[in-house]
This record gives sequence, C-alpha cells and structure tokens, in this order.
Amino acid sequence: MRAAKCINLALLAVMLLTAGCIGGGDAVRPPLPEIAWPPPPETARIRFVNAVTRPRDLDIAEGALRKFVRYFLGESEKRLVAPYGVAADAAGRLYVVDTYLKTVHVFDSQAGEHYTFVPPKRAFQSPVGIAVDGRRGFIYVTDSQQGVVKIFTRRGRAYVGEIGEGFLERPTGIAVSQAASELLVVDTLSANVVRYALGDHRLKGGFGGTGSGKGRFRYPTNIWVTPEGRIIVSDSLNFRVQIFSPSGSYLNSFGSLGNAPGYFSRPKGVAADSDGNIYVVDALFDNIQVFDRNGRLLMAWGGPGHGYGRFWLPSGIFIDSRDRIYVADTYNRRVQVFQYLKGESR
Repeated sequence: MRAAKCINLALLAVMLLTAGCIGGGDAVRPPLPEIAWPPPPETARIRFVNAVTRPRDLDIAEGALRKFVRYFLGESEKRLVAPYGVAADAAGRLYVVDTYLKTVHVFDSQAGEHYTFVPPKRAFQSPVGIAVDGRRGFIYVTDSQQGVVKIFTRRGRAYVGEIGEGFLERPTGIAVSQAASELLVVDTLSANVVRYALGDHRLKGGFGGTGSGKGRFRYPTNIWVTPEGRIIVSDSLNFRVQIFSPSGSYLNSFGSLGNAPGYFSRPKGVAADSDGNIYVVDALFDNIQVFDRNGRLLMAWGGPGHGYGRFWLPSGIFIDSRDRIYVADTYNRRVQVFQYLKGESR
C-alpha cells in the first residue's frame, strides 16, 4: 500500500514537472513586430504594443498543476472568443467583456493571474459594455437582453446587484463620470443616455430621444466621459459622434455617412486621450479614426485583415491614464493594444 502511494506521488511529480511540455496546441507566439502610424517620413503618433488573446500574451503564466489538470480533462487554453466592452483600472488590470462566453475576463499582469467574473444571481445573457469606478470599487456591466446593469465589487470577484430592470430597454455602452458623480448608460432601443448617481445608484434622468436633430439619437451604442466631464456618444445610425456637457447639454457633433476618412459607416467605440483627441472605432471600415476635440480629422489607421494593426469588425475601445489604447478586435478574437506617443518621435 505504501509502495503504491509512493509510486503515485512520483508519477504525479513527473507529470507536474513535464506539464509545460504537454500543452499540445499551446504554441509559442513569434516576436511582435514594430509598427507605427503614420509611417515614415511622418512623425509617428500611434505605436502597436500587443495583441491579447490569452493570458500568456500578457506574460501571465499558467501554473503547472492547472496546466496538467487542463490537459488531463481535455480542456483548451483560456482565450477570448468575442470581445466587445473593454476597460482597464489604475492598477493596470484589463477587463474584457466576452459576448460569446457571456462573461468578463480579467487579466491581472501584476498579480500574474487571469480569471473571469463571479456568476451574477441572474446569469449574463448578452453582456456588452463595462465601466470601472475606481474611487468606489464598483464595476458595471450592461446586459442588453435582460435590460439591466449588473454591479460587481472586489475586481469582479463579488456580485452585489443590478439596476435598471423595468426601465432600461437595451443598455449597451456605459461610462463613469467622476466630474458629475454619475453613471451614464446608453439605452440603444429608447435612444437615450440614462443617468444614475454613483453613490446610491439613484436614477437621475437622462437626455436624448429618437431623431436626427441636435442632441437626438438613432441607435446610439457607445459612450466616453473625459476627465473634465464632457460626454462623447457614438450616434451610429446618424453616422456621427455627439458631444455633451457634464449635465447633458448638447455642445457639438461631427461626422456623416460616407466611405472616406472623416466619414462614418458604423461608428461604435469612442474614447479620448490625454490631449483631448477623440478616437472612433468604425466596425464596417475596420479602422480607428482620430479627431481633435473640435471634430477635425487628424489621422486614421487599420483596415480589414488579421495581421497586427488590422481589424475585423472591431467594437469597444478604452484609453487609460498612460494613453494606452485598447481596442476590442471582435471577430479576430483579441484585444489590440496601442500607445499614443503624445508628441514623441519614433
């Protein structure tokens, strides 16, 4: 009996030691290329940094025991399948909403771990957008099919409830306004931006309504709030981006339907860098267009394809305090990461 136990322990030790060699399809990724836009001789403003499909792409190693268990059970390596909403917190954790797997991935490079959000009381049906309130520790995820915003704490490890049931129709984009102490939710079906208080999640009202006039929307999808509180909304079927004051008053808009730079076909994700430049993801152009704060086109990059810096039906975008740009490259099953160079030379 003792001899058999020792043999089993020895076999387990050998398996754990060789777990790194039995990963079958876990191929090593070749070195990343150096790409910048615009290309020389112009001064580069955007640099490609990474493409994240799995934890290892962020140097998050899988433990030997977990790798062996996964191999033994015939499980594949954890990967993104259909990323949409994306966000990052002050500690550098990357949060990615996976619409196919109906969960949220967390890539924590500092802690060296990858995990998914704890299941909420009502399982996700159609998660879309995500927003992080770093001051209060809440993380918000919209569920367009259930018509609610689900609320989590402890970086997604604890579920605390939901808001919007019976009021929101199809919530999609979501953002936190620290300047106004509000949570802003895009309700695509009702063509409104709904406002909630950050402290107690009390409904405060909203703005918008269906139409093509100033401050009106036709199928709004995504939203961004600048540090000073300006609200940027992608007004998809009006083929424009609209900008509002922190209180929701219309300020200006830019864009129209077209197939050339400066125009839109299906604008989705919107974000702004530390200089106030506005980035717009166009899902049908498969590119990112950059405008100044007044709506003048500065540059564009991307195009359809599978290589680095190319996109296939991209959706969400997030820019962190370091001007790192995260783009959900949905049909390529990855999040591409770029760096705004802020006046640096290549």
